[in-house]
Amino acid sequence: MKYFGKKSLSSVLSVLLHISWYIVLVMAILAPLIITGIIVFSTPAGESLLNRPAVSVSETNVLTIGKNDMDIQGKDLQDWNKFKSLPLAVKILILPYVEAILIILLLILKKARGLFTNFKNDIVFDKSNVEIIRGISKLSIVFSIATFSISSLLVSLLLFMLCEIFKNGTALQEEHDLTV
Repeated sequence: MKYFGKKSLSSVLSVLLHISWYIVLVMAILAPLIITGIIVFSTPAGESLLNRPAVSVSETNVLTIGKNDMDIQGKDLQDWNKFKSLPLAVKILILPYVEAILIILLLILKKARGLFTNFKNDIVFDKSNVEIIRGISKLSIVFSIATFSISSLLVSLLLFMLCEIFKNGTALQEEHDLTV
């Protein structure tokens, strides 16, 4: 199996990254609407809208659900009650936080798309790829700090190491191109 060039693993990954970029873009557009709805329905005015019985569900249907499902529903209900008890200012801060994370994710995906497009075009050891990998690793560090993810931080550090490997490989490629 080829890793670089047309009809290779990198071309498949390039397509998958293009698709995932559009999916995250749609999520970034819809997230403010969804989060605003959640915040509205967690207020007393929104709660009164939720408590209107639009469709009645019989108690027997609820009781026939398995015990594990009821535990999950109970946990979800506890989480919802905790969220409802948060001050409105804290709830409103969730919106820019989620948007910031989605924007960082969009930037990472955009840079990764460029990297794998270069790989698809057989541009492997090039200065632009070194800069792209460095940019991805810096954005990944910001993402890991924002999401409190140690595993993302470790991946970011590995990307910095990969960046140095590509930097040295680029220097060797340039020497090879000049001597041939």
